[in-house]
Amino acid sequence: MSTQKVVDPAFQGAGQKVGIEIWRIEDFKPVALPKSDYGKFYSGDSYIVLQTTSPKGGAYLYDLHFWIGKDSSQDEAGTAAIKTVELDSVLGGRAVQYRELQGYESDKFLSYFKPCIIPMEGGFASGFKTPEEETFETRLYICKGKRAIRIKQVPFARSSLNHDDVFILDTENKIYQFNGANSNIQERAKSLEVIQHLKEKYHGGVCDVAIVDDGKLQAESDSGEFWVLFGGFAPIGKKTVSDDDVVLETTAPKLYSINDGEKLQLY
Repeated sequence: MSTQKVVDPAFQGAGQKVGIEIWRIEDFKPVALPKSDYGKFYSGDSYIVLQTTSPKGGAYLYDLHFWIGKDSSQDEAGTAAIKTVELDSVLGGRAVQYRELQGYESDKFLSYFKPCIIPMEGGFASGFKTPEEETFETRLYICKGKRAIRIKQVPFARSSLNHDDVFILDTENKIYQFNGANSNIQERAKSLEVIQHLKEKYHGGVCDVAIVDDGKLQAESDSGEFWVLFGGFAPIGKKTVSDDDVVLETTAPKLYSINDGEKLQLY
């Protein structure tokens, strides 16, 4: 009886060349994504991402990630994990594996996608359409990060805006960058890179770009257009603390010694 493992057809030839390969879980099976969709992740789906490198032309090294969207089902997430292990087996068990949660991705994962990954609402199970089939949907994103930029789609509403962050409003004919009065200059600069990426990827390189500074007169044409899209100008509220803003406190490491019959010793 043959003991040879059956390889999922989607993994045939995986890891045989330097670069990135991505699969989306569809009906509990991995399906290779076209390169045109690289960097676009739907919150209702789970993905497998393989990065193959060959330092100085030597043996291949593998970094293998499975990405779980915030709305992905447990079954899909479980399938992604199982298929990741299966792919590692195909690669000879030599891959370093990572679990990536939407909004909490590792810097290594984010570094594969310049300038950022594009999170999208919906997913395969909800019957999303390809960009060629769908009408353009105006989207509002919040941008965070000084080194690796993270963008997150938020409700297209004035209540999503605040004075402390940078936002991108992507409309069919124009992309607006809204700079909160208290936002930092690094995030403003990184957001411009994101806008250029959106312009090239989703607008065919043909789209106007406008910068709207918080507190500037709405009489300015770009600012006036921006606020009209939100139903007219009105003061925006203060920022509310979310999971994205929580900074974990760090404490100095402590070494303890425990011996039978003695008190706990701290060094």
